[in-house]
Amino acid sequence: MENMNILILTLILLTALLCIIKPKIGVYLTAASLPIIGSNFSFFGFIIPIADLMALLSLVGFSFNFLFVKLFRPKIQIEIKWPLFFPFLMFFIANLISIFLSSNPLYSLYYFLRWPLFLYFAYIFTPFNIIRDVKTLKQSIILVFFSAMAVLLSGYFSLFDQDWQNNFFRIKSLYIFNSYPFGENHNLIAEFLNIGVFFVLVIREFVKNKRQKRIVDAIFALTAVGVIMTFSRTGWIILVLQLAIYLYYKTKNDKKEKMGVIMLVLFFSIILSPLLWKMSVLQDSNTSSTENRLLLTEISLQAFKEKPIFGHGSGEFINLVDNNIRFKAKYGEPIDSHGVVQKILAENGLFGLVSWLLIIIYLLKFCLLAVKKYYPRVRWVLPFALAALGGIFFQFLNTSYYKGKVWFPLILFMIAIQFSEQLYDKKNKNSSYSAKS
Repeated sequence: MENMNILILTLILLTALLCIIKPKIGVYLTAASLPIIGSNFSFFGFIIPIADLMALLSLVGFSFNFLFVKLFRPKIQIEIKWPLFFPFLMFFIANLISIFLSSNPLYSLYYFLRWPLFLYFAYIFTPFNIIRDVKTLKQSIILVFFSAMAVLLSGYFSLFDQDWQNNFFRIKSLYIFNSYPFGENHNLIAEFLNIGVFFVLVIREFVKNKRQKRIVDAIFALTAVGVIMTFSRTGWIILVLQLAIYLYYKTKNDKKEKMGVIMLVLFFSIILSPLLWKMSVLQDSNTSSTENRLLLTEISLQAFKEKPIFGHGSGEFINLVDNNIRFKAKYGEPIDSHGVVQKILAENGLFGLVSWLLIIIYLLKFCLLAVKKYYPRVRWVLPFALAALGGIFFQFLNTSYYKGKVWFPLILFMIAIQFSEQLYDKKNKNSSYSAKS
């Protein structure tokens, strides 16, 4: 066992060295491993999910590379960028105050360092500073697309291992190497497919051949059906909202296309009616899940009443659940909040919730302005925005609020818009110069 630990540690150190020499490798590893949250690296008693390990190596690689350039190549100027700095700064301040007032300050401090702070530096700050050209961005997007396809294929293959006749079947992660690499819960599969389904349409804009576009359209349909086949209520809600927004923008200036979309929606409603019926049957027998969420919300509101301004401390929600006799008697082991609002309200109070909502409002405004400015002239902007926001809004009903698979696609979108801004400004300058000449 000790030899295995040494081997794993050696591989990690070699990967870290590669990330230092070429930081882009760290970004590519992060993009490729985003959904792998159920498989862990374990060495010398330390356990970390593969996705977070890759992001950590990327952060370490970039940091050492930056220090090396500063010390030994001072003539090379590297501009450090701080994306979403002020929105996150307010949220971090709220966390730190709640930690100071917490009954378990060391536990809350560890939680803050491990999740919100790590999220910002590993999945937001690092890729934003490494990806400095269109080629690296495109390759990162393609890797996220392939990682979504891996989740999708895993889900479809899982159906062959289920009893369709006597048990309820749904798309879920395959059990591989003694773990569920993409997470055992169907909601974890749905949330990444909600991101991936519109990444497919981003990829569509990369291909020029009509035959290739038809293949991509087929993949889009299979991915959308994949979301439906997870039978995740949240997945269905987010997918319907994404499709509604996409079709609104796509058809708002074309009445004929609107009628075509209406007919298409009616057609697919009929085709999917057996699945809709299956979902209704599932919900009839799924009252315990709904009651579970309601009880978690009650616990959150009670905690908010006790400490309304700054909350009980970061990471304390699961301890609040553990101390709830009703929950433990009915459901056993404590679980985290199924909703980011309830979680932050209990842990960081009103100050924390307002600062978090400011982050969401900023992101929503950023995406809306980007779509307004570039779409339909730049066709990938709309599906990219929907992919980025899909993962974020999924967390109003799920538990991956501080996971990289939710935030990394959003950062790729922000970088893509930054490049578009540069090209737009360059084009305007060239037009202005030509006009003057």
